[in-house]
Amino acid sequence: MLLLATLFIMVGFLCLYLTQISSLVLYRMFLNIILIAMFLVGLYVLASMVFIIQILKGKKMNAFQSRMIKSSMTMIYPNILNVCGMMGIDKDKVRKVFSDINNQLILSKTYHIDPQHILILIPHCLQKKECPHKITAEITNCKRCGLCDIDNLIRLQEKYPVKLFVATGGTIARKIVRETQPKAVIAVACERDLSSGIQEIRGIPVIGIVNERPEGPCINARVSTGRIEACIQYLQGEGES
Repeated sequence: MLLLATLFIMVGFLCLYLTQISSLVLYRMFLNIILIAMFLVGLYVLASMVFIIQILKGKKMNAFQSRMIKSSMTMIYPNILNVCGMMGIDKDKVRKVFSDINNQLILSKTYHIDPQHILILIPHCLQKKECPHKITAEITNCKRCGLCDIDNLIRLQEKYPVKLFVATGGTIARKIVRETQPKAVIAVACERDLSSGIQEIRGIPVIGIVNERPEGPCINARVSTGRIEACIQYLQGEGES
């Protein structure tokens, strides 16, 4: 983001230089317009970057600052991913930062949502690969052996009457959201699925929790149920997550 802002400012100064050496009135006017536009965009990006740094440090944002961060991330995030792809940088690191910024924006607000209106979406890879009792169609198929985190998640559902569903992909996740009509979502997934889901689900808060993958991607993943419970409590209005 800092690189992009610097680029805008450099282009602006270049336009300023051209206005000084050009004798054509229309050309100068055109370059002045570009100069002003580049300056405003650069200022906007720099201000957004300052707000993002503040929110990552845990500072609260007002409504204007939150909207500014969201709009700038919508504009810049895809471009940052493209640059990372060209430079061979791990995109998941950028996706993780995007998810963290989104979470901090949500946690900077106050909510009072009944637990029955909170949807928890989890990936099927949280279940042990060797388990014969598949939960993709119905999570109650779990036999509660405790070898994976599914048992703990069902315990959370019993403690708080939240909606708990297994999503095998983005299409299924969107379908579940449409059918259940939640007022908030707590999503567990890898960085890529989280970032795309956060962007696709509009109008309600979506807290993203990156799963742990000690055995590699998409196999025997883990998640902190304590963190999920803290998010439930926060969305209910019971303190900080």
